[in-house]
Amino acid sequence: MFNRDEWILEQQNPMISKKKWQTTVDLIAKLYEAPAAYIIQHTSRGLQIVISSSSPINPYPAGKEFAHSESLFSQAVVNSCEQLYVNHATNSKLWKQNPVVQDHNVNSYLGVPIYWPDGSCFGAICVVDFAVTHYNKAFQELIWQFRDIVEADLMLNNQFLQLLELSTKDELSRLLNRRGFFIQAEKHIRLAQRLNQNVGVLYMDLDNLKAINDQHGHRIGDKAICALSTAVRNVLRESDVAGRIGGDEFVVVMLAQDQQALIKLTERIRTELSSLCVGELENIELSASIGSRLYGATELINIDKMVSEVDEIMYREKNLHHAAQSDAG
Repeated sequence: MFNRDEWILEQQNPMISKKKWQTTVDLIAKLYEAPAAYIIQHTSRGLQIVISSSSPINPYPAGKEFAHSESLFSQAVVNSCEQLYVNHATNSKLWKQNPVVQDHNVNSYLGVPIYWPDGSCFGAICVVDFAVTHYNKAFQELIWQFRDIVEADLMLNNQFLQLLELSTKDELSRLLNRRGFFIQAEKHIRLAQRLNQNVGVLYMDLDNLKAINDQHGHRIGDKAICALSTAVRNVLRESDVAGRIGGDEFVVVMLAQDQQALIKLTERIRTELSSLCVGELENIELSASIGSRLYGATELINIDKMVSEVDEIMYREKNLHHAAQSDAG
């Protein structure tokens, strides 16, 4: 999913039109007869220029990052959530220490905040000039109109993500559905490859679901499925990817240090599932067959094949368990 605390330039989203934003900042620079205009994103990592106007004398390209600093113009806009207009920075005690002023002799900055649909601050849109400026009220208000263009795209992005969540979430388990799981798991594999990390895969099957449905009804069967999904959610990290890919089948993909970590996680899921046998599930002994495998950083393959391999591991262990129970009987 789209992460607001990561740089937009490092994510892909069809609802955010960087081409339209480029046209917007180029038009701003042209109308203000300025060498530079920017759309800037704010995250916990600092500020990053998302879009930079195309002028050859523009001092900063798209992708330029700035650490958090009170002396930055756009940081002041983010902090105050208000318009900032500085028309003669090199002659200002407050702003002449600004690194943009010192490095490039910038004199003029006009910027306004940009907001996500929930009201949190995305960053700023601004126009920068080396010359001293005297923008009248109309010019100061004009930049707010350009800001609205960017915010409209962020609203579309938000609506797109809401629809995407509806299409990729399983309503019963509140985990990812099959489609959503494989989309997110593939991204997780690519991340692991970039970080040279191992990946653990768990494949789970709720035991005796058919018997539970036959003896207690499908409503209780659904509660049993929800109990397993709750157990999975309760023990996983936020960064792990979990999905319900079949009626009673669940898969987890995660960054893992070693096979022992997967074994411990398996036991935690089983313990958590047992603790959830309360209420209408009190007299039902819920259990799950769980297969696991650790894939080294150099072993990472197509996610479909990885899931298929761990599915086979789970069924082998399930059959061995059933055989052992039969021998004991």
